[in-house]
Amino acid sequence: MLGRVILVAWVASTLGLTACEREPEPPAPRIKQVFHLNPYEKDFGYSQAVLIDKTLYISGSVAADQSGRLVAVGDMAGQMRAAYSNIRRTLAAHGAGFDEVVKETIYTTNMDALLKASDLRFEYYDKERLPTTSWVQVQRLVDPGFLVEIEVVAELP
Repeated sequence: MLGRVILVAWVASTLGLTACEREPEPPAPRIKQVFHLNPYEKDFGYSQAVLIDKTLYISGSVAADQSGRLVAVGDMAGQMRAAYSNIRRTLAAHGAGFDEVVKETIYTTNMDALLKASDLRFEYYDKERLPTTSWVQVQRLVDPGFLVEIEVVAELP
């Protein structure tokens, strides 16, 4: 009986040591997919969005048309709508909408104007399901005519 107990203990300890010596399985590679909304983005040196797993990171979107030209000059509400329109197009290209946005950062050169126009966000977001949001005033954006730039992170279904 004692011999059997010793044998079982030896087998258990040997199997335990063998299990500890195995290399852990490497994690599955995370594939980075780059997305360009407009052709000029490559020339300018950025991606409109990057998808990793089910997380979509959308670059700061501004009031620019498909050629990269500023729209809604001097109009905060107009520029916000244009930026959200570009975000909507990027989300739609990935089978998503504003319901999937979990984080939003808004950069502005004029916080007072942003505050006055902020209710138009509810044209895009459900008031009961808002993303986390940060609003930041900056000295200027890449084009001095831009009043607002909006970046978001979305979790795809």
